Amino acid sequence: MVSKGKQWRDKVSVALVYPNQPSVGMANLGFQTLYQRLNRLDDVVCERVFLEIPGNGGKRVPPPSRFLPRSRESKIPLNAFDILAFSIPFENDYINILTLLSLSKIPPAAGKRRPDHPLVIAGGMTSFINPEPIAPFVDAFLIGEGETLIEDFLEVYRNNRETLRAKDLRPLLKVPGVYVPSFYEIDYADDGPIAGRRATPPAPERITKRVEGNIDRFITFYTFPPEASEFSDMAIIEINRGCPRACRFCAAGYLCLPFRNRSAENLMDFLKKTRPDEKTIGLLGTGVSDHPDLILLCREILRMGYRLSFSSLRIDRITDELAEILKKGGQKTVTLAPEAGSQRLRDIIRKDITEGQILQAVDHLIRHDILNLKLYFMIGLPGETMDDIHQIPALLRKIRHTILAHRHITRRLGRVTVTLSPYIPKPGTPFQWFPLMDLGEIKRRLAWLKKTLSKEPNTHVIADLPKWAYVQALLSRGDRRVAALLTRVHENGGNWPRSFKESTLNPDFYVYREPATDESFPWDFIDTGVSKSRILREYNEARRRISEF
Repeated sequence: MVSKGKQWRDKVSVALVYPNQPSVGMANLGFQTLYQRLNRLDDVVCERVFLEIPGNGGKRVPPPSRFLPRSRESKIPLNAFDILAFSIPFENDYINILTLLSLSKIPPAAGKRRPDHPLVIAGGMTSFINPEPIAPFVDAFLIGEGETLIEDFLEVYRNNRETLRAKDLRPLLKVPGVYVPSFYEIDYADDGPIAGRRATPPAPERITKRVEGNIDRFITFYTFPPEASEFSDMAIIEINRGCPRACRFCAAGYLCLPFRNRSAENLMDFLKKTRPDEKTIGLLGTGVSDHPDLILLCREILRMGYRLSFSSLRIDRITDELAEILKKGGQKTVTLAPEAGSQRLRDIIRKDITEGQILQAVDHLIRHDILNLKLYFMIGLPGETMDDIHQIPALLRKIRHTILAHRHITRRLGRVTVTLSPYIPKPGTPFQWFPLMDLGEIKRRLAWLKKTLSKEPNTHVIADLPKWAYVQALLSRGDRRVAALLTRVHENGGNWPRSFKESTLNPDFYVYREPATDESFPWDFIDTGVSKSRILREYNEARRRISEF
């Protein structure tokens, strides 16, 4: 088959699938980087696929049965590709995987696919957080960072193409970091937890997450297309990976280790050689403000005539010098994440910032005429009380007083946007043993906060829907038995309440139960590079701090 502008003959055809709307996928640096990297390989043709259902804007509504998903570049149906590679950064997109497979006349269940069906693989953050809820739908997961892993995977695929087409997946077991679910059986205790996990030889007992040791050997860079309107006229460059902070609630602080910085010299050499046409350079990373040469790098980019944008900034890293750079770089809004209103709760989650540092950061920003702030808080953190909730508007008022103290200089009043998100316990973190807070209590706390904060002038409040917190917690903490519920939700056109009623699965078991510290988790077979004993020590320390209150 020959696609428009691309010769497919004798090449490995890969559909790189982002199971959400194009505007979301086009703004995902990892997805676009993998697309570029695959198309640099001489014997591979890669095209992108999104959830583009006519007339629904990507919403979860039953699509027309006649609709056939096709690649963006050449309009090729998914079932015509050799490999479907799903990039899945968010659990909420799991249902969209089943939708895309079903519309493409590909059985969602891996065990029901024929030799003429594509090989279905998956990667992204969810693959090494907890792949088990979608394990029955995926032939193989790529656990870890994709740059080296995808090339090793393709090398084995090339040499064993006919064997793999016949659904004999044993050759894939040779690739470190590749997890093939069909080679593993899970036993469950009568009361629900995992009782045992058996690997069928030659499958390894544990899968080690693949990590790119030297990220300086390549540059991760992307310029956004017109459809990514939010990021128009911006080029993104990744400056580091991982995060050294180890906040107890955060997956990036544990699952994305080790912390690695690209050298400022290599980054600047790349930008000087490529000279992007975009007016803004966005600096991306899970620990952007912890880059040791951030100030130097920013000043060099400004000297080249570009504006600057940041994915996020650590509050305790905002100095007068950095605020000056932000202003010169055209930054009009800065995002800060206190996460909690009280010092007590920030200490429990190991955020390691004080109220004084928060107000000092705001002071630096306002002095340099950066008046618009975005503040992120989580609701339902372990150990949280209503007093901690009351401290959020109290902190906001102190921030506003800091802003108003400079009004004689700025003569303008900026806008504060407060985002409230229910806390979701994440696998692989010290808080994996804590359950989700009762949904009714989350709703009550959010309602109080929205009502209270709405009275504050020039303040806009955004709150995530609590019902999706329950679903996300289920998918985050679930095991393979959750796949049957996902199938039911898919068959019911995305209707979760109806599917919960029809299913024999008890979702509260995953969402609200506090497991024992020696319990086997569905994701324990993944070696992320951080020992469970270290994570347990952090959990015990958090519990100690909670008990002191």
